[in-house]
Amino acid sequence: MGLAGIGAAAGWALALSGVALAAEPVAAPNPTPSAVSAYSFDPARFEIRGGLLASTWRPEIGEIDVNGELVAPKFISVAGWQDALLPRLHAGAMGNLAGGTSYAYAGALWTVNYDRVFAEVALGGAAHNAALNGSDPKTPKLGCRALYHTGANLGYRFAPNWSAMITFDHVSNGKPTLSSCTANTGLSVLGLRIGYSF
Repeated sequence: MGLAGIGAAAGWALALSGVALAAEPVAAPNPTPSAVSAYSFDPARFEIRGGLLASTWRPEIGEIDVNGELVAPKFISVAGWQDALLPRLHAGAMGNLAGGTSYAYAGALWTVNYDRVFAEVALGGAAHNAALNGSDPKTPKLGCRALYHTGANLGYRFAPNWSAMITFDHVSNGKPTLSSCTANTGLSVLGLRIGYSF
């Protein structure tokens, strides 16, 4: 084959390789994190929360409580929806600004996420400073010093590290089903809180 033949063959080879490259899809560069992923739930971080809640149950109805809470990271995580079954641990306190019942609590916190929106359920124990019994109608009778603690949050992540939530919180001894305490007024509060993850 002469030089002309070699040149023609090389030209055809280059042309065919160009067609093949044009037909092959080009891999897209790694996408930058979207706004949703930047705001998404990270179970490996700590979170501090705080806010104001008001009592929704007599005899302290309308009294304001200030709340502070620390949420720990998950110790174990798994892939898929089953991860929502594994709780984080949290601990906090409610301080009654009117001199009423204050309490500290700790327990498990389960979180379900949908983009920036999340819902939570809490279950654990609490200890309070109110009267156990008595005849004062302005004071709750909680029967035992140690109580069950339950709660729920509905929240929205408005920044990568910040969230806002509506919180319902309840303490009770569960009488007569869950305890033999002498009285069970129970306490419920409802309000707004802000959370910061770090």
